[in-house]
Amino acid sequence: MEKTISGTPQELAFNLFQLEQDKIYDITEHKKLRGVKANAYFHKLVNELARYNRSKGFAISDEEMKININLSYGTIATLEDGQPYEVILPKNVDFQNKYEYAKRIKSNGVYTWWVCYKRTSELNTKEFTQLIRGLEVECREAGIKTIDDIEFENMMKEYEKEGKLK
Repeated sequence: MEKTISGTPQELAFNLFQLEQDKIYDITEHKKLRGVKANAYFHKLVNELARYNRSKGFAISDEEMKININLSYGTIATLEDGQPYEVILPKNVDFQNKYEYAKRIKSNGVYTWWVCYKRTSELNTKEFTQLIRGLEVECREAGIKTIDDIEFENMMKEYEKEGKLK
């Protein structure tokens, strides 16, 4: 029979010494769950906007559109001290091939500076709201229907509620 223990690192440390020492155990981090409706709405709009762009002659996949939207309206990743997560590489290295949510911000002919954005799955409610609101602006400009403000607020309340640990 499998035994499950949960808790903070301090609580786990105590409990680990209570386990049978001749067995192997796994420790898994609990992560917040995504809001189902908000996530589905985001992907629906991304896919519709990509489809619209393809109909206008722009060759863009749904995944490329998601990356573009995140780089336009997403949240810059930060280090522990709050500074933006930046990477400086030789100018001939395309860092976006290594991390798709990277944006080239400047080059001096020898080096290129890149800033990294959080993956959409790492965004909190405020950051995800900002991302969707930016996406909605682009969708409206393309004639793609979006939900009204009241429905949006309710969806984001659900997103935050579902994002709590269960």
